[in-house]
Amino acid sequence: MWIYSNNGLTRGRWEDSSNVPDGYVYFDHEPTKTELSAAFSGYATAVKEQKISALDTEYQPQFDALAQAYATALMAGDTTTATEVQSDYTTLKSEYTAALEAIS
Repeated sequence: MWIYSNNGLTRGRWEDSSNVPDGYVYFDHEPTKTELSAAFSGYATAVKEQKISALDTEYQPQFDALAQAYATALMAGDTTTATEVQSDYTTLKSEYTAALEAIS
């Protein structure tokens, strides 16, 4: 692999760049040590965190609404509705967990 800045990479220098050892790139006419895998790992982590944040933003209002509905049903003594809300919560939690695992 080779990377170069736009300041005159000649054919001879290009051929030299093909002999650069792994873990180095050819930059500014010199083999330069780089941590490309670390940089990619950092990027991948940032993307994953953004996806998780978006997932949380999507699901949190639904969890909040179910929690409020459950509390209201319990305070009203409506066990049938409370049981239905518990079932809805379990379903939503399963969907959220599956979506979270798909990101990982």
